[in-house]
Amino acid sequence: MAHNQQLNINNASEIRTWTHGQFPMPDWVPPHMAGGIEANGTFALATELGRARVHPGNVIIERCGDVWVRTVEEAAEFIEGLKSNSVPTITSVGPGKVRLFGTSSRTKATVIARNKPAGKRQRHYPPVGSQPTIEWIHLERLSIDGAYQRSTDNAASRRLISAIAAKFDWRLCAPLVVSRRPDDTFTIIDGQHRWMAASQREDIPQLPCCVFRYQNIQEEARMFIVANRARKPVNRLDDYFAAVAAADEDALEIHQIVAEAGLHIARNTSSTAWLPGEVAFTASIATSIRRFGPAITSAVLTNMAVAFPDQRMRHGGAIFGGLVRIMSRPARDFDPDRLLAALQTRTADEWGQCATGLKGGDMRAVALQDAILRTYEERVPAGRL
Repeated sequence: MAHNQQLNINNASEIRTWTHGQFPMPDWVPPHMAGGIEANGTFALATELGRARVHPGNVIIERCGDVWVRTVEEAAEFIEGLKSNSVPTITSVGPGKVRLFGTSSRTKATVIARNKPAGKRQRHYPPVGSQPTIEWIHLERLSIDGAYQRSTDNAASRRLISAIAAKFDWRLCAPLVVSRRPDDTFTIIDGQHRWMAASQREDIPQLPCCVFRYQNIQEEARMFIVANRARKPVNRLDDYFAAVAAADEDALEIHQIVAEAGLHIARNTSSTAWLPGEVAFTASIATSIRRFGPAITSAVLTNMAVAFPDQRMRHGGAIFGGLVRIMSRPARDFDPDRLLAALQTRTADEWGQCATGLKGGDMRAVALQDAILRTYEERVPAGRL
Protein backbone atom coordinates (compact mmCIF):
# COMPACT_ATOMS: atom_id res chain seq x y z
CA MET A 1 0.00 0.00 0.00
CA ALA A 2 2.85 2.39 0.83
CA HIS A 3 4.30 1.86 -2.65
CA ASN A 4 0.94 2.66 -4.31
CA GLN A 5 0.62 5.83 -2.29
CA GLN A 6 4.08 6.88 -3.45
CA LEU A 7 3.14 6.32 -7.08
CA ASN A 8 -0.04 8.34 -6.75
CA ILE A 9 2.00 11.46 -6.00
CA ASN A 10 2.48 11.66 -9.78
CA ASN A 11 -1.26 12.28 -10.24
CA ALA A 12 -0.62 15.94 -9.44
CA SER A 13 1.73 16.21 -12.45
CA GLU A 14 1.40 15.26 -16.13
CA ILE A 15 2.01 11.60 -15.23
CA ARG A 16 -0.86 9.63 -13.69
CA THR A 17 -0.73 6.11 -12.25
CA TRP A 18 -3.18 3.51 -11.05
CA THR A 19 -2.52 0.06 -9.56
CA HIS A 20 -5.02 -2.58 -10.66
CA GLY A 21 -6.91 -4.02 -7.70
CA GLN A 22 -5.72 -1.57 -5.06
CA PHE A 23 -7.76 1.57 -5.78
CA PRO A 24 -11.05 2.33 -7.56
CA MET A 25 -10.45 2.57 -11.31
CA PRO A 26 -10.06 6.27 -12.36
CA ASP A 27 -12.06 7.60 -15.29
CA TRP A 28 -8.98 7.95 -17.55
CA VAL A 29 -8.37 4.17 -17.66
CA PRO A 30 -11.55 2.83 -19.40
CA PRO A 31 -10.98 4.73 -22.68
CA HIS A 32 -7.74 2.77 -23.12
CA MET A 33 -9.27 -0.65 -22.34
CA ALA A 34 -9.61 -3.13 -25.21
CA GLY A 35 -12.58 -5.12 -23.94
CA GLY A 36 -13.91 -5.86 -20.49
CA ILE A 37 -12.43 -7.40 -17.36
CA GLU A 38 -12.01 -11.18 -17.60
CA ALA A 39 -13.13 -13.66 -14.93
CA ASN A 40 -9.55 -13.94 -13.68
CA GLY A 41 -9.45 -10.16 -13.11
CA THR A 42 -7.22 -9.29 -16.06
CA PHE A 43 -8.05 -7.02 -18.98
CA ALA A 44 -6.39 -5.80 -22.17
CA LEU A 45 -5.10 -2.26 -22.53
CA ALA A 46 -4.37 -0.51 -25.84
CA THR A 47 -0.92 0.94 -25.12
CA GLU A 48 1.77 2.61 -27.22
CA LEU A 49 3.38 -0.82 -27.53
CA GLY A 50 0.22 -2.55 -28.71
CA ARG A 51 -2.22 -4.52 -26.56
CA ALA A 52 -0.95 -5.36 -23.10
CA ARG A 53 -2.53 -7.67 -20.52
CA VAL A 54 -3.07 -5.98 -17.14
CA HIS A 55 -2.94 -8.34 -14.14
CA PRO A 56 -4.00 -7.46 -10.58
CA GLY A 57 -1.11 -5.58 -9.00
CA ASN A 58 0.18 -4.13 -12.28
CA VAL A 59 0.64 -0.37 -12.50
CA ILE A 60 -0.92 1.56 -15.38
CA ILE A 61 0.98 4.76 -16.18
CA GLU A 62 -0.51 7.56 -18.30
CA ARG A 63 1.07 10.67 -19.78
CA CYS A 64 -0.38 12.96 -22.46
CA GLY A 65 -2.84 10.30 -23.64
CA ASP A 66 -0.27 7.47 -23.86
CA VAL A 67 -0.42 4.54 -21.43
CA TRP A 68 2.02 1.84 -20.32
CA VAL A 69 1.73 -1.23 -18.07
CA ARG A 70 4.51 -2.13 -15.65
CA THR A 71 4.96 -4.32 -12.62
CA VAL A 72 5.16 -2.55 -9.26
CA GLU A 73 8.92 -3.20 -9.14
CA GLU A 74 9.47 -1.58 -12.57
CA ALA A 75 7.06 1.34 -12.25
CA ALA A 76 9.14 3.80 -10.22
CA GLU A 77 12.19 3.63 -12.51
CA PHE A 78 9.99 3.83 -15.61
CA ILE A 79 8.26 6.97 -14.28
CA GLU A 80 11.60 8.62 -13.58
CA GLY A 81 12.55 7.92 -17.17
CA LEU A 82 9.35 9.53 -18.41
CA LYS A 83 9.97 12.62 -16.30
CA SER A 84 13.44 13.17 -17.72
CA ASN A 85 12.59 12.22 -21.29
CA SER A 86 11.77 14.94 -23.79
CA VAL A 87 11.34 13.81 -27.38
CA PRO A 88 12.14 16.71 -29.77
CA THR A 89 9.70 17.47 -32.55
CA ILE A 90 11.00 16.31 -35.93
CA THR A 91 11.19 19.47 -38.01
CA SER A 92 14.23 19.37 -40.30
CA VAL A 93 12.61 17.57 -43.22
CA GLY A 94 12.46 20.23 -45.91
CA PRO A 95 14.69 20.46 -48.99
CA GLY A 96 17.98 22.22 -48.48
CA LYS A 97 17.98 21.83 -44.70
CA VAL A 98 21.39 21.21 -43.17
CA ARG A 99 20.59 19.09 -40.11
CA LEU A 100 19.77 15.45 -40.34
CA PHE A 101 16.11 14.63 -39.90
CA GLY A 102 15.08 14.70 -36.26
CA THR A 103 18.32 16.09 -34.83
CA SER A 104 19.07 19.33 -33.09
CA SER A 105 22.32 20.78 -31.79
CA ARG A 106 20.67 21.82 -28.55
CA THR A 107 18.39 18.95 -27.61
CA LYS A 108 17.99 18.09 -23.96
CA ALA A 109 19.68 14.75 -24.54
CA THR A 110 22.78 16.53 -25.88
CA VAL A 111 22.97 18.78 -22.84
CA ILE A 112 22.63 15.81 -20.50
CA ALA A 113 25.37 13.93 -22.37
CA ARG A 114 27.77 16.85 -22.16
CA ASN A 115 27.20 17.37 -18.44
CA LYS A 116 27.15 13.69 -17.47
CA PRO A 117 29.85 12.88 -14.90
CA ALA A 118 32.48 10.42 -16.06
CA GLY A 119 31.66 6.83 -15.20
CA LYS A 120 27.97 7.44 -14.57
CA ARG A 121 25.66 4.83 -16.09
CA GLN A 122 23.79 6.14 -19.13
CA ARG A 123 20.03 6.49 -18.63
CA HIS A 124 17.81 4.56 -21.01
CA TYR A 125 14.56 6.32 -21.92
CA PRO A 126 11.26 4.62 -22.75
CA PRO A 127 11.04 3.59 -26.43
CA VAL A 128 9.08 5.86 -28.77
CA GLY A 129 6.25 4.58 -30.98
CA SER A 130 4.09 1.49 -31.00
CA GLN A 131 5.50 -2.03 -30.93
CA PRO A 132 5.08 -3.64 -34.37
CA THR A 133 3.74 -7.05 -35.34
CA ILE A 134 5.54 -9.45 -37.69
CA GLU A 135 3.21 -10.80 -40.38
CA TRP A 136 3.37 -12.59 -43.73
CA ILE A 137 1.34 -10.49 -46.16
CA HIS A 138 0.27 -11.39 -49.70
CA LEU A 139 1.92 -9.26 -52.38
CA GLU A 140 -1.43 -8.08 -53.74
CA ARG A 141 -2.35 -6.55 -50.38
CA LEU A 142 0.77 -4.38 -50.34
CA SER A 143 1.04 -1.00 -52.04
CA ILE A 144 3.15 2.16 -52.03
CA ASP A 145 2.17 5.79 -51.59
CA GLY A 146 3.71 7.93 -54.31
CA ALA A 147 3.26 11.02 -52.15
CA TYR A 148 6.50 10.26 -50.31
CA GLN A 149 8.00 7.04 -51.70
CA ARG A 150 11.09 7.06 -53.87
CA SER A 151 10.46 7.07 -57.61
CA THR A 152 11.48 3.79 -59.30
CA ASP A 153 11.12 5.27 -62.78
CA ASN A 154 14.84 5.34 -63.42
CA ALA A 155 17.48 3.01 -64.81
CA ALA A 156 19.19 2.36 -61.47
CA SER A 157 15.97 1.23 -59.76
CA ARG A 158 14.97 -0.94 -62.70
CA ARG A 159 18.36 -2.65 -62.65
CA LEU A 160 18.13 -3.23 -58.90
CA ILE A 161 14.61 -4.68 -59.11
CA SER A 162 15.57 -6.98 -61.99
CA ALA A 163 18.69 -8.16 -60.15
CA ILE A 164 16.74 -8.98 -56.97
CA ALA A 165 14.04 -10.76 -58.97
CA ALA A 166 16.53 -12.82 -60.99
CA LYS A 167 18.42 -14.12 -57.94
CA PHE A 168 15.96 -13.76 -55.09
CA ASP A 169 17.60 -14.90 -51.86
CA TRP A 170 15.47 -15.34 -48.73
CA ARG A 171 18.62 -15.00 -46.63
CA LEU A 172 18.86 -11.37 -47.79
CA CYS A 173 15.16 -10.57 -47.52
CA ALA A 174 14.65 -8.63 -44.31
CA PRO A 175 11.03 -7.88 -43.36
CA LEU A 176 9.47 -4.93 -45.13
CA VAL A 177 8.47 -1.96 -42.97
CA VAL A 178 4.74 -1.54 -43.52
CA SER A 179 2.00 0.77 -42.29
CA ARG A 180 -1.41 -0.72 -41.49
CA ARG A 181 -3.85 2.08 -42.23
CA PRO A 182 -7.28 2.48 -40.59
CA ASP A 183 -8.96 0.79 -43.59
CA ASP A 184 -6.67 -2.27 -43.09
CA THR A 185 -4.67 -1.59 -46.24
CA PHE A 186 -0.89 -2.08 -46.09
CA THR A 187 1.44 0.67 -47.35
CA ILE A 188 5.16 0.02 -47.71
CA ILE A 189 7.45 2.44 -45.88
CA ASP A 190 10.69 0.59 -46.61
CA GLY A 191 11.22 -2.33 -48.98
CA GLN A 192 9.45 -1.37 -52.20
CA HIS A 193 12.29 -2.76 -54.36
CA ARG A 194 12.00 -6.19 -52.68
CA TRP A 195 8.23 -6.09 -53.12
CA MET A 196 8.43 -5.11 -56.81
CA ALA A 197 11.07 -7.78 -57.43
CA ALA A 198 8.97 -10.48 -55.76
CA SER A 199 5.97 -9.35 -57.85
CA GLN A 200 7.93 -10.17 -61.01
CA ARG A 201 8.13 -13.82 -59.95
CA GLU A 202 5.42 -16.47 -59.74
CA ASP A 203 6.86 -18.44 -56.83
CA ILE A 204 6.73 -15.75 -54.12
CA PRO A 205 3.13 -15.06 -53.07
CA GLN A 206 3.90 -13.24 -49.82
CA LEU A 207 6.64 -11.42 -47.92
CA PRO A 208 7.50 -10.98 -44.24
CA CYS A 209 6.48 -7.55 -42.97
CA CYS A 210 7.12 -5.54 -39.83
CA VAL A 211 3.73 -3.85 -39.42
CA PHE A 212 3.22 -0.55 -37.60
CA ARG A 213 0.22 1.66 -37.01
CA TYR A 214 0.94 5.33 -37.67
CA GLN A 215 -1.31 8.25 -36.80
CA ASN A 216 -1.55 9.57 -40.35
CA ILE A 217 0.26 9.85 -43.68
CA GLN A 218 2.38 12.70 -42.32
CA GLU A 219 3.86 10.39 -39.68
CA GLU A 220 4.40 7.70 -42.33
CA ALA A 221 6.35 10.18 -44.46
CA ARG A 222 8.46 11.31 -41.49
CA MET A 223 9.35 7.69 -40.69
CA PHE A 224 10.24 7.10 -44.35
CA ILE A 225 12.71 9.99 -44.21
CA VAL A 226 14.19 8.83 -40.90
CA ALA A 227 14.66 5.26 -42.16
CA ASN A 228 16.24 6.25 -45.46
CA ARG A 229 18.48 9.08 -44.23
CA ALA A 230 19.85 6.76 -41.57
CA ARG A 231 20.89 4.27 -44.25
CA LYS A 232 21.74 6.23 -47.40
CA PRO A 233 21.23 9.72 -48.83
CA VAL A 234 17.82 10.62 -50.20
CA ASN A 235 18.02 12.52 -53.49
CA ARG A 236 16.76 16.09 -53.41
CA LEU A 237 13.47 15.42 -55.20
CA ASP A 238 12.53 12.36 -53.15
CA ASP A 239 13.43 14.44 -50.10
CA TYR A 240 11.16 17.26 -51.28
CA PHE A 241 8.12 15.09 -52.03
CA ALA A 242 8.50 13.20 -48.77
CA ALA A 243 8.71 16.52 -46.93
CA VAL A 244 5.52 17.73 -48.63
CA ALA A 245 3.75 14.52 -47.61
CA ALA A 246 5.07 15.03 -44.08
CA ALA A 247 3.45 18.50 -44.07
CA ASP A 248 6.79 20.27 -43.62
CA GLU A 249 6.02 24.01 -43.70
CA ASP A 250 9.02 24.95 -45.85
CA ALA A 251 8.28 22.26 -48.43
CA LEU A 252 4.60 23.24 -48.57
CA GLU A 253 5.60 26.87 -49.13
CA ILE A 254 7.83 25.85 -52.04
CA HIS A 255 5.01 23.74 -53.46
CA GLN A 256 2.58 26.65 -53.29
CA ILE A 257 4.96 29.23 -54.80
CA VAL A 258 5.96 26.95 -57.68
CA ALA A 259 2.34 25.99 -58.42
CA GLU A 260 1.13 29.60 -58.32
CA ALA A 261 3.85 30.51 -60.82
CA GLY A 262 2.43 27.92 -63.21
CA LEU A 263 5.27 25.41 -62.85
CA HIS A 264 5.67 21.94 -61.34
CA ILE A 265 8.41 20.15 -59.41
CA ALA A 266 9.88 17.29 -61.45
CA ARG A 267 9.60 13.80 -60.01
CA ASN A 268 12.73 12.47 -61.73
CA THR A 269 16.27 13.73 -61.15
CA SER A 270 17.28 13.00 -64.75
CA SER A 271 16.87 16.14 -66.89
CA THR A 272 16.14 14.02 -69.96
CA ALA A 273 12.90 12.91 -68.31
CA TRP A 274 11.67 16.39 -67.40
CA LEU A 275 8.50 17.66 -69.02
CA PRO A 276 7.83 21.25 -70.11
CA GLY A 277 7.14 23.43 -67.11
CA GLU A 278 8.96 21.15 -64.65
CA VAL A 279 11.79 22.40 -62.42
CA ALA A 280 14.04 20.49 -60.05
CA PHE A 281 16.10 23.12 -58.16
CA THR A 282 14.18 22.83 -54.87
CA ALA A 283 17.21 23.67 -52.71
CA SER A 284 17.84 26.89 -54.67
CA ILE A 285 14.19 27.87 -54.29
CA ALA A 286 14.38 27.23 -50.55
CA THR A 287 17.54 29.34 -50.29
CA SER A 288 15.94 32.18 -52.26
CA ILE A 289 12.89 32.18 -49.99
CA ARG A 290 15.08 32.34 -46.88
CA ARG A 291 17.37 35.10 -48.22
CA PHE A 292 15.04 37.27 -50.30
CA GLY A 293 11.51 36.24 -49.35
CA PRO A 294 8.62 34.56 -51.18
CA ALA A 295 7.67 37.63 -53.26
CA ILE A 296 10.97 37.82 -55.20
CA THR A 297 11.15 34.03 -55.51
CA SER A 298 7.62 33.92 -56.89
CA ALA A 299 8.35 36.74 -59.35
CA VAL A 300 11.42 34.93 -60.70
CA LEU A 301 9.53 31.66 -61.19
CA THR A 302 6.61 33.47 -62.83
CA ASN A 303 8.97 35.17 -65.30
CA MET A 304 10.42 31.78 -66.20
CA ALA A 305 6.97 30.24 -66.68
CA VAL A 306 5.84 33.08 -68.95
CA ALA A 307 9.11 33.39 -70.88
CA PHE A 308 9.52 29.66 -71.57
CA PRO A 309 6.05 28.14 -72.07
CA ASP A 310 6.02 24.52 -73.25
CA GLN A 311 9.81 24.34 -72.95
CA ARG A 312 11.97 21.89 -71.04
CA MET A 313 14.15 23.83 -68.61
CA ARG A 314 17.23 21.65 -68.36
CA HIS A 315 19.24 24.71 -67.32
CA GLY A 316 16.47 26.08 -65.12
CA GLY A 317 18.65 26.20 -62.01
CA ALA A 318 21.21 28.51 -63.63
CA ILE A 319 18.51 30.74 -65.14
CA PHE A 320 16.75 30.92 -61.79
CA GLY A 321 20.00 31.83 -60.04
CA GLY A 322 20.76 34.58 -62.54
CA LEU A 323 17.28 36.08 -62.29
CA VAL A 324 17.36 36.01 -58.49
CA ARG A 325 20.61 37.97 -58.54
CA ILE A 326 19.02 40.55 -60.86
CA MET A 327 15.63 40.90 -59.18
CA SER A 328 16.89 40.84 -55.59
CA ARG A 329 19.14 43.87 -56.27
CA PRO A 330 17.36 45.79 -59.05
CA ALA A 331 18.68 49.03 -60.51
CA ARG A 332 16.77 52.21 -59.70
CA ASP A 333 15.16 52.33 -63.17
CA PHE A 334 14.56 48.58 -63.36
CA ASP A 335 11.71 47.63 -65.71
CA PRO A 336 10.27 44.12 -65.09
CA ASP A 337 8.43 44.14 -68.42
CA ARG A 338 11.68 44.87 -70.27
CA LEU A 339 13.34 42.00 -68.38
CA LEU A 340 10.60 39.60 -69.48
CA ALA A 341 10.96 40.76 -73.07
CA ALA A 342 14.72 40.19 -72.85
CA LEU A 343 14.17 36.65 -71.58
CA GLN A 344 11.83 35.90 -74.48
CA THR A 345 14.53 36.66 -77.05
CA ARG A 346 16.01 33.19 -76.48
CA THR A 347 14.80 29.74 -75.54
CA ALA A 348 15.61 28.22 -72.17
CA ASP A 349 18.21 25.94 -73.79
CA GLU A 350 19.84 28.89 -75.57
CA TRP A 351 20.15 30.77 -72.28
CA GLY A 352 21.62 27.66 -70.71
CA GLN A 353 24.43 27.63 -73.28
CA CYS A 354 25.72 30.84 -71.68
CA ALA A 355 26.93 28.71 -68.75
CA THR A 356 28.37 25.85 -70.80
CA GLY A 357 31.57 24.47 -69.27
CA LEU A 358 31.11 26.27 -65.96
CA LYS A 359 30.94 24.28 -62.73
CA GLY A 360 29.25 25.32 -59.53
CA GLY A 361 25.87 26.92 -59.08
CA ASP A 362 27.24 30.38 -58.25
CA MET A 363 29.44 30.60 -61.35
CA ARG A 364 26.60 29.48 -63.60
CA ALA A 365 24.20 31.95 -61.97
CA VAL A 366 26.67 34.84 -62.44
CA ALA A 367 27.14 33.88 -66.12
CA LEU A 368 23.37 33.94 -66.67
CA GLN A 369 23.03 37.20 -64.76
CA ASP A 370 25.57 38.87 -67.05
CA ALA A 371 24.05 37.44 -70.23
CA ILE A 372 20.50 38.42 -69.33
CA LEU A 373 21.53 41.95 -68.30
CA ARG A 374 23.42 42.45 -71.58
CA THR A 375 20.30 41.58 -73.51
CA TYR A 376 18.17 43.71 -71.19
CA GLU A 377 20.38 46.74 -71.82
CA GLU A 378 20.37 46.27 -75.60
CA ARG A 379 17.51 47.45 -77.76
CA VAL A 380 14.59 45.05 -77.34
CA PRO A 381 12.91 44.22 -80.69
CA ALA A 382 9.74 46.14 -81.39
CA GLY A 383 6.55 44.54 -80.23
CA ARG A 384 8.21 42.53 -77.45
CA LEU A 385 7.52 45.08 -74.70
